[in-house]
Amino acid sequence: MLTEFAVLDEQWAARLPDHLSWHEAATLTCAGVTAWNAVTGTRIPKPGQWVLTIGSGGVSLFALQFAKLLGCRVVAITSRAEKADRLRALGADLVVSSTDIPEWGGWAREQTGGIDLVVETGGPATFAQSLIASTLYGHIVLLTLQDASGRSIEMPAALYQRSLATISRLFVGSRSNLEAMLRAVSQHRLKPVIDRVFPFAEAPEAYRHFRQGDVFGKVVIDCA
Repeated sequence: MLTEFAVLDEQWAARLPDHLSWHEAATLTCAGVTAWNAVTGTRIPKPGQWVLTIGSGGVSLFALQFAKLLGCRVVAITSRAEKADRLRALGADLVVSSTDIPEWGGWAREQTGGIDLVVETGGPATFAQSLIASTLYGHIVLLTLQDASGRSIEMPAALYQRSLATISRLFVGSRSNLEAMLRAVSQHRLKPVIDRVFPFAEAPEAYRHFRQGDVFGKVVIDCA
């Protein structure tokens, strides 16, 4: 909600972890819950298994952090090599630039023996590589089905014939998912990653900054 004041039903509210600021807390209800459900949904990866994330947006970074909380190993794909150190600082075990290795799916499979869970935020541009990277019985969680031009994900039949990966669709989550995530965030004192905070009067600029795509974490608008 882009508003300075709002009237909400008390049942819509959830207690925030004490160690978070309001700016940090604002990142949790959409990107945080989406990433939480992607990682801890129907098939929770076991400690030591491989999770792959794509990019450095809010969902991807939360997925990286949550996977590490579970004891998983993480491969992070980025289009900008200069972000590699920041991804490693968050816990990524392997980082690869898609600019340097456009066919990163084979690289990831070779390095890991196959990815157990792909948090697929890239959509049509990355889906084929995610399928290549997956282990035989891997799991790909689809969060983006179309790109900005309207191009949709296509299933490469030749690739899928070589795979028994499960592909599922996800959109945010429920209040119970939020509360479970908040308990984990509180227990581990996890800190969300904020790219930039904009004042309320600069909301249009905040949206422009977000849409240009070169962010590391969440973009926050301060309504105070």
